[in-house]
Amino acid sequence: MAKQQSSMGFFLLLMISLLIIFDYRLRSALGNAVGYIFYPLFGFGHAYPVLTIFIAGSIVIVISAVIRHFAVNWIEMAKVQHIVSAFQKKYREALKSKNKYMIKKLQKKQIEIMKLQSEISSKQMKLTPITLIIFVPIFTWLWEFLEGTPHYYFDTPWKFHINLFSNPFLFPNWILLYMLLSIPLTQVIQSILRLRWIRKKEQLQ
Repeated sequence: MAKQQSSMGFFLLLMISLLIIFDYRLRSALGNAVGYIFYPLFGFGHAYPVLTIFIAGSIVIVISAVIRHFAVNWIEMAKVQHIVSAFQKKYREALKSKNKYMIKKLQKKQIEIMKLQSEISSKQMKLTPITLIIFVPIFTWLWEFLEGTPHYYFDTPWKFHINLFSNPFLFPNWILLYMLLSIPLTQVIQSILRLRWIRKKEQLQ
C-alpha cells in the first residue's frame, strides 16, 4: 500500500513538472522568478550561453549527487551487486555446462535476486522527486534564458554554428548539450564522493 502511494505521488509530481515545463505561462512565471537569482550570478548578459548551461546543469548535478550519496546505503548496494554478480557467473557456467539441475536451482533463486534488485531500485526512486524539485525550476529558467539570447548558435569540433533550438534528435540541441555536459560531471562527482566515503570508512576501521 505504501509503495503504491509512493508511486502515485511520484507520477503526480512528474505530471505537475511536465505541466510546468510545457505550459508557457507557468514555465515563464517560474523561470523568471528563478532568473532574479540566477541571471545576475551566471547569466553573463547572454554573452556565454553554453557556459550558463554548464553552470546551471552543474548546480542540479552537484545537489542531486550529494543528496543521493548521503541517502543511499552504499554498503548494502555493494553487497547486492556482489550477490547479483556471483549469481550471474554461476548461471552462465550452468548454461555453458548444460547442468539442468543447477539451472533449475538457480532459476528458483533468481526470484530472490530480482526482489533484492527491486528493493534497491525502489530506494533510489524515492530520491527522484527531490531531483525533480531541483531540476524543474532551473530547467524552466534555462529555457526562458535561452529564448532571450540574441545569438542561438554554438560551435563544436565536428560542426560549426549549431542552432540551440533545432531538434534533429527529438530534443532541442540545447537539451542535448545540457545532457552532454552533465553526464561526465555526474560520474566525476559520484566517483569523488564515493572515494571520500571509502577513505573515511578505512580510517574508522
